[in-house]
Amino acid sequence: MKLGRLVKRVVVGLIMVAILAAGAALLGFKVVQRRIAARMQPPHLVIRTEPANDLVYRTLDGETQHLASTKGQVVFLDLWGTWCVQCVAEMPTVQKLYDHYRNDPQVKFLIVSRLDSPSSVLSYAHRNHLSLPFYVTQDQDIPSSMQLNQYPSTFIYAKDGTLASKHVGAADWSDPTVISYIDQLKKQ
Repeated sequence: MKLGRLVKRVVVGLIMVAILAAGAALLGFKVVQRRIAARMQPPHLVIRTEPANDLVYRTLDGETQHLASTKGQVVFLDLWGTWCVQCVAEMPTVQKLYDHYRNDPQVKFLIVSRLDSPSSVLSYAHRNHLSLPFYVTQDQDIPSSMQLNQYPSTFIYAKDGTLASKHVGAADWSDPTVISYIDQLKKQ
């Protein structure tokens, strides 16, 4: 009897330690996220066109899509992940930029998660009240020219399909300079 109680107490203790560790990790993630968000600056965007490679991505329902099919629109493409603290920190500013262009058929947003399942992306979007057009991809579908080894990696494409700009790391995408930059690309 005493051994059974001891085992039960050890198991309950281990479960409590695991719960506390998970809570501490989540709290730490949120603290780092807030610090990054407080220090974010607008990206420095300069139009310098270069050929673009096609990216294969999928809707959250599993439908395959191609970046090449967006020709004729300015495209804001963000490679990110729910596991990436910088990505999570910048997402509210991406939402603000998206809200500005939400009804503009000349601008398309592709918020493409890597290493996440569609259900984890949906859960993240719901928890954070985000209405962005989310997609998923696999590492093997990302062209080597887009694998910048840091996330988030953001690419802005001109209407002719060329890569106009790329940015690595968290940024304040809601800044008026970003809107001016996209508006300039719309006129080309």
